[in-house]
Amino acid sequence: MLIALAAECTATYSLSKYDSLQTNVQKYSTAFSPPSPSPHASLHNNDIIDSAITTIVFCVLVATVFGADFFFLVFWPERMYPGWYNVTKKALAMVITAGVGVAAIISTVVISTRQAFITGVSDDAAAALIRVYFRPPLVYRTWAVNIAWIVLLWVAFAFTVASTLLMFIAAAHDDEFGPTPKSILKERESKVYLRANEGGQVSPALPSVPESRQAVLPNRY
Repeated sequence: MLIALAAECTATYSLSKYDSLQTNVQKYSTAFSPPSPSPHASLHNNDIIDSAITTIVFCVLVATVFGADFFFLVFWPERMYPGWYNVTKKALAMVITAGVGVAAIISTVVISTRQAFITGVSDDAAAALIRVYFRPPLVYRTWAVNIAWIVLLWVAFAFTVASTLLMFIAAAHDDEFGPTPKSILKERESKVYLRANEGGQVSPALPSVPESRQAVLPNRY
């Protein structure tokens, strides 16, 4: 979650800089071009802006869904949730994981293979604009911020996949045993077995689901 937020912040910074670059080039291009009917320059960098927006959206969703689940787990570790909540949570996790993967692929392709370019003015005027507004560079892969964005995003994607798998495993455990860890369940079953033997009674078959879990099952839906 934190790595996804770091990728989101890096993409936001890059988006802000390239958006400002586009504004400055198009606003002040008349100072670098000779008088003509259409002396205004146009900077074409919508590809990296779109990639940054995609990264920001899905990284924020990662923090929202997985962060909320982590918060609930920390403060209410043994709380039972209705079935629709678990289904919705797993569906959102899969969609968000796929979205982060798509954002990582698109951002990698755009940054590694593409660059911004200027049209609407002469080559000399475009070169003058590039010399004045040299940061961020038109070639995306030559800026360290963009490289950091890609690296953080791929790391975030790997951990998002792992978190989704853990979420499915935890949901399956809750459906079968409830929110209580298996180690505690085994300890409770051992105590029941020992007490039964100490009293000279035949130990009954150990239930696979604790009584506390059975009591709340009717309220799951």
